[in-house]
Amino acid sequence: MIETIMKLDSIFKNGILSSGLTIAIISTILMIINRILSKFIKKRWPTTYIVPMRIKRAVIWTIAMTIIFLQINPLQSFATTLLASGGIFAVIIGLASQEAASSMINGAMIFTFKPFNISDTISIPERNVRGKVLDITLRHTILETHEKTKLIIPNTIMNQSMIENISSIPNKKPNYLQVEISYQSDLDLAITIIQELANKHPACIDPRTAKEKKQKMSKIPVHCTALKEKSISLQATIYSKDNGNGFEMLSDLRKQIVKKFEEKGIVILSS
Repeated sequence: MIETIMKLDSIFKNGILSSGLTIAIISTILMIINRILSKFIKKRWPTTYIVPMRIKRAVIWTIAMTIIFLQINPLQSFATTLLASGGIFAVIIGLASQEAASSMINGAMIFTFKPFNISDTISIPERNVRGKVLDITLRHTILETHEKTKLIIPNTIMNQSMIENISSIPNKKPNYLQVEISYQSDLDLAITIIQELANKHPACIDPRTAKEKKQKMSKIPVHCTALKEKSISLQATIYSKDNGNGFEMLSDLRKQIVKKFEEKGIVILSS
């Protein structure tokens, strides 16, 4: 029994009790640091905390495992060897995975400059891609398309592309409703109907400033955008708080306008 204890004691750098106490103290300190950092990260980056949390977790585990290895004699030499040859491994890994490293660097840039956040809807016109951001990792960004499929895009591509952040419009999203009516239709009545129906919709908001209201600028401007051979083109600008509400609002208004125009004898033509 004593021989077994002595053998176990010899495995540890400073003896089983001293090394065990060291590991316990360091582990407690790391747990406290981990909790403090977690609270700080979630407060500092409330919408994009996933990437820094992963980095924090990797650093904490690396420190913890290094301390444990250094307290155990067989693993101490192994840890020292790895640390001493770390530069060589870094060069080998760097040469073998330049593309992965590039994506990770670009991921860090996305996290730092925040061109978009999780839950934002973004568009990449040059690649004909649009979707909701589900996750941002160091290597790639995951989008959910309108077809509910997941699209995984390397961050290298994300940083090289022109990105439209559709969700970045703060509380005011202009939506454009276009209608073609015949020359025989009552133009003023058509404009009045569009404005009245839009004004009644719950998703419609007033974008005007106090000065614009005082100047009696229209809440829902309707412009004549073209005079075609057989039709007049009208475009109404109607504001909503975001893209999703705007899409639903325009859908509702189109159905209401068709019914109201039919009642009033206003003819809608195809463009």
